[in-house]
Amino acid sequence: MADSNEGFAGSVNPSRLEDDVAALARALRAAEEPDDELRRRAESVAGELQDLLAKANGGHASIDTRTGGTITPLAPEPERIELADVAHALSNLSRFAGQAKCFYSVARHSVHVSREVEARDGGQAAQRWGLLHDASEAYLSDVPAPVKRSLPGYTAAERRLQTAVRDAVGLELTAEDERLVDVVDGAIGRYELAVHFPSERREKPQLEVAPADIDPDTEPKTLFLERARELNLE
Repeated sequence: MADSNEGFAGSVNPSRLEDDVAALARALRAAEEPDDELRRRAESVAGELQDLLAKANGGHASIDTRTGGTITPLAPEPERIELADVAHALSNLSRFAGQAKCFYSVARHSVHVSREVEARDGGQAAQRWGLLHDASEAYLSDVPAPVKRSLPGYTAAERRLQTAVRDAVGLELTAEDERLVDVVDGAIGRYELAVHFPSERREKPQLEVAPADIDPDTEPKTLFLERARELNLE
């Protein structure tokens, strides 16, 4: 099982972190490295800063969950992740920061991704990850992708939670599984943007599964849990 608390406060060296921050600042000013490498370095430093701040304040704090438990989003334990909490939260979260023309939940989006992965011949592991790829948002909330790209620390926290989610359900993925889910998620995201924010510059990608095929009359939480049962996640 992967350690979802890797890099937590106890392992942070303030002196080394100060050097890392200074080196990162120089790299960002020069912008000579590839964007993805600069982003990786920035997220690594931001994650350590989060842990150092938590250490000064007595540790990362927890939040309450719908089923009556608690979880610490910035230091998640897989055994505290409950599928019922994930389904409840994602069904109440709107895509696109609530700016779409109507409420469209992250839960419904996740079901669509899982079904599209299946339609593109993805295996069960990929279908499961399609359903759970945004599960971290159940505990962090949804942050629009353009904001996430420049919000230090969010993707570090997201990565910890995603690892904890995979461990919680015993999900093992191949690189091909992850690529397929990423491709499908991107295509569905572009389709949703074209629907909710139509403009001449946006085209709808061709999908195997149309949103209308995801039972529009069924409540998103029910859809999510039904799909989870189909995939033996419960």
